[in-house]
Amino acid sequence: MTGARRIRHPQLPDDPLEHSIQVKVIDTIDVGKTHPDIFAFAVPNAGRRGFQTAQKMKAEGMRSGVADICIMMPEAKTGWLEMKRLKGKQSTSQLGFQARCKRLGHPYAVAHTFDEAVTALRQMGVLR
Repeated sequence: MTGARRIRHPQLPDDPLEHSIQVKVIDTIDVGKTHPDIFAFAVPNAGRRGFQTAQKMKAEGMRSGVADICIMMPEAKTGWLEMKRLKGKQSTSQLGFQARCKRLGHPYAVAHTFDEAVTALRQMGVLR
């Protein structure tokens, strides 16, 4: 954990935006990971974009349903974390991606809150 950055987060509201929680989750992984080589990154599948940009990204490999955060772990293991708002539900394509992860033996979790995300990351062995 040498050189890790410590980030202070303002108190999150009762129903924070998915973005705010995801930022806090990524920062928490960066400072609290169980192995120095664990690497987490966002998968930018959501968002508004023009038709041409969307077509270009799809041609480059963007896939519907892929989880919001990918976590590379030791021993060639990859975990996936889908972030949702408090009442958010997975889409059909997200449920399909989750099923594919299960078939392939990849850890996968859905989190509606920061605490749920931390619990899932601990179960995956990402956080202490």
